[in-house]
Amino acid sequence: MKNTNRINLELSLGKQINALISASHALNMKTAARFDSTLQPAAFLIVRWLYSYGPTSATALAESTAMDRSSVSRLVNQLKKLNYVKGEPSPNDKRGVLLSLTDLGSEKTIEALKEKESAFYERISRWDDLELENFIEMLKDFNQPDNI
Repeated sequence: MKNTNRINLELSLGKQINALISASHALNMKTAARFDSTLQPAAFLIVRWLYSYGPTSATALAESTAMDRSSVSRLVNQLKKLNYVKGEPSPNDKRGVLLSLTDLGSEKTIEALKEKESAFYERISRWDDLELENFIEMLKDFNQPDNI
């Protein structure tokens, strides 16, 4: 049986994780609006994925973002019309299309992410290197898939 102190610590951890998730979600929404306020935030999820991982198919994009294919298709079409995303024939499968960011899409993504990064940098600015290293290592350990 767990002692009261351990239970309180676990409840406190849950509260802090929830605060982190909520703050991250709010910051993602703000970043998406900075990218292009006329788009749904889910469109920025696609843009962010393409920026991080590079060209991919719509099917792979849907799977990796946990969105249904019709939503990805609709959002990609909006992003194409605004010249943020382009589609090119796949070199491996001539029938397939690889989606990637245009130069404009990359530039706007970098601008939006700078604001997001500055918010995170501001939060950790008072930490010394050892505190930051410890935090990173603890997050790595916590985020290991086999820990879930």
